[in-house]
Amino acid sequence: LYQVLKRKGFSVSLRKISQVMIKEGFQKPCLKRRKPRKYKRYEWPISNFMWHTDWHKIKHGPLKGKQLLPYIDDCSRKVMAYGVFDNATEKNSLAVLYTAIAEHEVIPFELNSDRGPQFIPNKFDKHGKANHAFQEAIAEFGIIFIPSKKRHPQTNGKNEKWFDIFEKEFDERFKTVGEFVKWYNDERLSEALDYITPSEAYKKRL
Repeated sequence: LYQVLKRKGFSVSLRKISQVMIKEGFQKPCLKRRKPRKYKRYEWPISNFMWHTDWHKIKHGPLKGKQLLPYIDDCSRKVMAYGVFDNATEKNSLAVLYTAIAEHEVIPFELNSDRGPQFIPNKFDKHGKANHAFQEAIAEFGIIFIPSKKRHPQTNGKNEKWFDIFEKEFDERFKTVGEFVKWYNDERLSEALDYITPSEAYKKRL
């Protein structure tokens, strides 16, 4: 709220905002303020070095049950492209990847996803090879594929965080997923990006 008001030209202190939030019942008073937890942020310093992707089954709203797939830039958190489908398939995974590459005229150096069958084959021959359309396509692009660790979703944490934001904030304000993605990229300030938008971070870090 402080950063939003600041961008709109209002000078309101964090303390005053907290006082109002507590008074109106939107925030609990902190009787024993904790020290901020130290954490290390893992991200590439330039845009388009790595993209993340994963499938997500939408949990609520008119699109409940549909499969959502975004490609997200690691450095800026910008959604490069997305797709909403009835089924999570190799073909649909490639369709959204092609869209991201075509729209932005750029190919990522690395791509991270989970080990779902849409991205990586489940079975290999005795030579360690398998026919898989997605893997063959990214190999032609020269993209290095980095699968997430098994049973370790934090490896693809930026995607998981975006899905959490989507489920919490995709509401009556948006008629389509496209409107939500545009708002997320161009208007929503990100704490992880020092309170700028993903689109601003993407351009700044090219």
